[in-house]
Amino acid sequence: MGTIKVLGQGEVKFAPDVTRVMVKIDALHSTYQEAFEAGARNTNHIKDILAEHGFDRDIAKTSRFDVSMHRVHKKVERGEWQWVVKGYDIKQTFTIELEMGCPKLTALLDQVGREIAGVEIELGFAVSDTDSARLKVIETAVKDAQRKAEVMVAALGKKLGDVSSVRYGNLDEDYYNGRVYDQCLASPGALCEESSMDLTPVDLNGNANVEVVWDLI
Repeated sequence: MGTIKVLGQGEVKFAPDVTRVMVKIDALHSTYQEAFEAGARNTNHIKDILAEHGFDRDIAKTSRFDVSMHRVHKKVERGEWQWVVKGYDIKQTFTIELEMGCPKLTALLDQVGREIAGVEIELGFAVSDTDSARLKVIETAVKDAQRKAEVMVAALGKKLGDVSSVRYGNLDEDYYNGRVYDQCLASPGALCEESSMDLTPVDLNGNANVEVVWDLI
């Protein structure tokens, strides 16, 4: 009898259908209250900009809202150094998902860059139906394990029996997160109304490992 253990590897490429905009804000303020209030204004401002361009205000999802002390290492008397509080940082991150090829993307990013202080913008891409994508990758990994096992047992002069165990490994959607703007445009009129970004994203890679054990007959 005996068993055979095979690692099946699945890799599937998917054409993205979602543009993922990451709006990151990092600004320094004198007091905690000023930083907190600035954060609240930023949230409302981004939602207002979305509404101006005809989008639902609630598509701006907050994934970070931190207010923390801004400390600097300062030299004091007798050559000693100590940490000194020099204000408060507000760090925010918003995720906005839009359809691929959205014609209003350039104007939206330009306005966010011009009107919100301390902002950086990154663009990434994703697939909207992530559940189907995951299942497709797992299916591919299982079929890969089956093919490998059949080749090996044929070479051994054996046959595959029942599956005795299956262990599912990792799954990784390799979203393309290349930064498009290192620093979002900050000067009014930096993009004219006719400007647009013709983005052609790379395909996304879905990867999974499945370990399957068969009895040998």
